[in-house]
Amino acid sequence: MAGSAALAADGQALFKQHCAVCHQETATGTVGLAPSLQGEHWQRLGAERAYLPTVMLKGLAGMIKVGGQPFVGSMPPFAPQLGDEDLAAIATHLRGLQGAKEAKPYAADEFTALRGAPGDPARSRALRKQILGE
Repeated sequence: MAGSAALAADGQALFKQHCAVCHQETATGTVGLAPSLQGEHWQRLGAERAYLPTVMLKGLAGMIKVGGQPFVGSMPPFAPQLGDEDLAAIATHLRGLQGAKEAKPYAADEFTALRGAPGDPARSRALRKQILGE
């Protein structure tokens, strides 16, 4: 389990470095800028295992609602900036912040498989709407 502990520590540090500026270290979001990455909507979004890696790799843009609050913005794709190991560590840390501490950790190969797939921020938003039934 030393590997999973190191992955969690790396994920926390990477989340702080790349994500917390908008989403806060606790993933609770910033009013008017970035939505919370926690809450009941993540029970459904998190059930679709490929959703989080897709958004991290491809970005997300356009209007979304979280907790009844609209957000219109653009999350950049992190595929050009981060490798699959780092992205997997961040995703695993984030799922822990969302309360899915017993969930299977993300692996780099899950990101590798999606990295070459078609996608862009608008497609990520469409996937979100599909999962949430909006």
